[in-house]
Amino acid sequence: MKTLRSLIRNTSLRKFLAAKPDRNEKKQKIEQESNTFITRFPPTEHVEHTTHPLPVLAGLAVAIKDIFCTRGTLTSCASAALDDFKPTYDAHVVSQLRKHGAKLVGKTNMDEFSMGSASTFSHYGKVRNPHGFCPQQQAMVEHRSAGGSSGGSAAAVAAGLCDIAIGSDTGGSIRLPGAYCGVPALKPSYGLISRFGMVQYSTSLDTVGILARSTDLIQKTFDCLSSYDQRDPTSIPITYRRKSAELNRLWQSRFACESEDLSNVRVGVPIEYFTSDLSEEVLSAFRATVDFLKQRGAQFVSVSLPSTGACLGAYYVLASAEASSNLARYSGLHFGRRSAVDRPSNTLDSAPPPSNLYAATRTEFFGEEVKRRLLLGAYTLSASGMKNYFLQAQKVRLAVRAEYDRVFRAPNVLMKTETAPPGSEEGVDVLLTPATLGSAPALEEDEAQRALAAAADSWSQDQLLVPASLAGIPALAIPVRLASPAPPGPPRSWPLAIQLIAQWGYEDTLFRLGSVLERMGSLEPVPSKKL
Repeated sequence: MKTLRSLIRNTSLRKFLAAKPDRNEKKQKIEQESNTFITRFPPTEHVEHTTHPLPVLAGLAVAIKDIFCTRGTLTSCASAALDDFKPTYDAHVVSQLRKHGAKLVGKTNMDEFSMGSASTFSHYGKVRNPHGFCPQQQAMVEHRSAGGSSGGSAAAVAAGLCDIAIGSDTGGSIRLPGAYCGVPALKPSYGLISRFGMVQYSTSLDTVGILARSTDLIQKTFDCLSSYDQRDPTSIPITYRRKSAELNRLWQSRFACESEDLSNVRVGVPIEYFTSDLSEEVLSAFRATVDFLKQRGAQFVSVSLPSTGACLGAYYVLASAEASSNLARYSGLHFGRRSAVDRPSNTLDSAPPPSNLYAATRTEFFGEEVKRRLLLGAYTLSASGMKNYFLQAQKVRLAVRAEYDRVFRAPNVLMKTETAPPGSEEGVDVLLTPATLGSAPALEEDEAQRALAAAADSWSQDQLLVPASLAGIPALAIPVRLASPAPPGPPRSWPLAIQLIAQWGYEDTLFRLGSVLERMGSLEPVPSKKL
């Protein structure tokens, strides 16, 4: 049986990459057309691993989003403010990847400071979805979004430029690019992977995300990166990790997904996720996925998460407020570039800066989207905004988290909440939702139109991805593919995806079900009356 990966990836693109002897030149052409990387690491000599067994990630090519510090290498966050910043240390994620034998290949393009959903707000130019590349013409013939903010990471995996890519997920920034580019993407539970050395956008929402060629590779990478790190104050202590692992073993024994027997698995479908904005192709793919899982014994039940509609407003309030605080350090005084406004050339470095240096520096070196979000964040932290918006958003977050805890059968080890007892018919093991409203949208070339299109798409699209981020629970975007219609119907060459959501710490549930879905191949469309 053909795997999902072989179907979802552009067949002609894979043949183009596999052709020799000029394979490297062809990869460079795709990389150039998609604008995937900001910085490329120099090729490393082959390393003979003498340890047995070999490191888990030995020989695997890994790309890193340009918000993770890499010692002696540019870490720009796709911003003009940091286009000359070279850290003196490696982020926790980077050091762990090196430790486990990974071959780091470069730093990927992104939205500036992770603020965006299309990877168009970058000082180094927008990222293009590699599925629009035509091997015959050796050019990008259809310009579509790679998603954001980790668009470069997703595009690198989709184009075959690496096996694994590391990104970040604040409100969908790893899952949306994965869905648009047709590669599996994991947002892990909040606090399981250390963010030490990661430039922060929103402290209470940021997580390290993983994209890879398969769910199996994501699981291996996650196991290498998930560990307590005392340098990250939000890293979950070992006590809770052990408790979560014990409960995972108990709950995972209830079903055996390796044999595709899902008779003991209860899947919830949140009714609030199905809005009028969903395209028919997404609904058809979702129905086909449900049909596939039902054939393997999975039980489906509708669930309600009433606070879903309030998630998006709460997210933008919290994320913008925390960004306003986190990015205050880029003032021209301590970090980043400094504006030359009103500073005579003969001024001593020890002289006090002009009063308008702070505003001038941020105006000159921050992009428009970053400035918009920082202004919103500054207002929500004001005296009136704090009471009317910020505190209300925190209440919404608590309500969302409580609703998810009530829906899942598995307990949340971080919370003292009531959950259904093991074996109970109440509650579900996992939630299944659409990951996107449709396939990747077209990129606008005009700056003003691009900003308007990104804002409109982001507002509707984020409703599917933000709730899991607010609740701090894991979510996995898995590409699915509908069978191409018979001629003369148009071919379906652009990826679609569904989203799996589990209880905090239950990544294993996502990996098991994700592996099953990866093996399902091309799906026949299912009529709307089926669901």
